[in-house]
Amino acid sequence: RADALLANMVQLHQSDPVRHADLRPNTYVFNTVINAWAKSKERGAAAKAEEMLVAMDRLHASGFPGLKPDAFTYTAVIDAYAKSGYRGAASRADLLLDQMEAKYAAGDVDLKPNTFTYNAVINALAKSGEHGAAARAERVLHNMVNRLRTNGGNDVKPTTINFNTVLDAWAKSGEGEAAAERAEAILEWMDRLNKAGNSDVKPDTITFNAVIDAWARSGCKRGPQRAEQILNHMDELYQGGNMDVKPDTYTYNTLINALAKSGDGGAASRAEEILVIMEARFQAGDKSFKPNTRSHTSVIDAWAKSGEQGAALRAEQILENLKALYERTGDPEIKPNVYTANAVMNACAFSKHEEDRDEALAMAFRTFEWLDSQKDIKPDAYTFTIMLSVCTNLIPKEESAVRFEHAKILFQKCCDSGHVNDHVLWKLKIAVNEMEYHKLVGYGVETKAADLPASWSRLVSNNKKSGGDNRNNNWSRRGKKHSM
Repeated sequence: RADALLANMVQLHQSDPVRHADLRPNTYVFNTVINAWAKSKERGAAAKAEEMLVAMDRLHASGFPGLKPDAFTYTAVIDAYAKSGYRGAASRADLLLDQMEAKYAAGDVDLKPNTFTYNAVINALAKSGEHGAAARAERVLHNMVNRLRTNGGNDVKPTTINFNTVLDAWAKSGEGEAAAERAEAILEWMDRLNKAGNSDVKPDTITFNAVIDAWARSGCKRGPQRAEQILNHMDELYQGGNMDVKPDTYTYNTLINALAKSGDGGAASRAEEILVIMEARFQAGDKSFKPNTRSHTSVIDAWAKSGEQGAALRAEQILENLKALYERTGDPEIKPNVYTANAVMNACAFSKHEEDRDEALAMAFRTFEWLDSQKDIKPDAYTFTIMLSVCTNLIPKEESAVRFEHAKILFQKCCDSGHVNDHVLWKLKIAVNEMEYHKLVGYGVETKAADLPASWSRLVSNNKKSGGDNRNNNWSRRGKKHSM
């Protein structure tokens, strides 16, 4: 291992500096090993790289003038944290950049951050999902722009990609309307910079899509309307000759998703109108507007959440149209999937109008049977939770025997397919009485999925992510030992 060889070099040189003068460590050798850790993808690699950086500092302070961390050292460690994905890594990368900037401001010219340094921190923060990460990523972006404005040159040059990364972080931050407003402000900032002569920062399709996505995820009342206004502005710019901001399938899908999430009156109809517009532009020859499976599924979802009379029927009709289109063309981009079927069943499960209930019940089981009969797609855990809700919501309590038989068949299929989780058990508990639950599960109503036969849950992912890092303290100890 490179770090073991380097540790041995340092140890030999320390034992007899005259005899082993040729083994005197230097910045280049340490940087090579740190860079190897940064690219290794091993657990704990980032922490190991930082320990070596700290050791460099200590060795330099104790009499090794040729062994001093430089911009490459810090950037390699920052990049290692950026790529590690473990909890807290982005904050660590951000802190290292702060240290680097402070030392550079204090006169250490070897620690001048460059574009790659800033890029690594912005990417780490944007992808971390940490609370406040979007604001911190934007702060780093502001520092880049200020450095360019103050110093000029090419060592730090923010680009459209940096701005788009920060926009995506705001869109996915979960900070609602405030995040959407920040995203829109950044779009306006980009436009000002570009009009002032910065050709490296120019809004493009990805830029606009991120802002539309921020409004789609905002959860606020005006989100869908604002998303559509931005799309219309985008289309006007494109029609006016700006080819860099051409709307595409993702743009329209994001708008449809915004409408679906809103649940507002008329949102489902508008979502379906958007789908029709996409299809018309696609049929007119523009492949960029091609509706795909997600487009149709999102419209079905809009109907499911609308609460309107006839919503379930409309959802099933869209599925039937999609199935027919796929059977006719064989195009995999429009193939119905489990999410499409689940959206239809969801529309049935939450039909709010008494006159829709009987037909919704029949449609739900019709859709479930179609899904279960497919060779390459099958029901998942969510399918079974929805169908148990169908039993609860659409089969009257007075028909307890019918409800029990349907729930029994569904639960047995769920067990056989390995999709039992705690949510399935919760929905089953609501659908049947305590005695019936015990008869089906074999245990009381407080039972968790983990207590049941493992085969019942074999396809349920636990989604557990290992946190922390495997910090090796050899270099920390070595640095301390030498500095004593």
